[in-house]
Amino acid sequence: MIEKEISITFMSGPMDGQALMFEQPDIGEELVINIGRREGCDVYLPFDNQVSRLHSRLIISSMAVTATESVTEPYLLTFYLEDAGSRNGTFVERDKQPIRGRVALRPGSFFRIGRTWMRLDVPLSM
Repeated sequence: MIEKEISITFMSGPMDGQALMFEQPDIGEELVINIGRREGCDVYLPFDNQVSRLHSRLIISSMAVTATESVTEPYLLTFYLEDAGSRNGTFVERDKQPIRGRVALRPGSFFRIGRTWMRLDVPLSM
């Protein structure tokens, strides 16, 4: 069986180029990845003093979609990024304004937490 993984790749800072791997949620489930400076966060950023203890969350939702003859259990993954009330904001791509509430992300999107840039990476097909 092929592992169904999602990764967050560091694009700057002391972990530049490293990736953190997460298992995709089961169909009908949601995975919440906490990002921050607090120990115990799924994405732990102790080296960035611009990051709040719990800075933001990446939410991945898996939803069943209509089956076909060739794909018996198709699903759709949706991705959202939300700021958790951080002091310095959460930024997506080149937007100069921090995000408000929950915003949709697509695979390959860059986002910034504090001074640290990251990229959401998802396999194109399973």
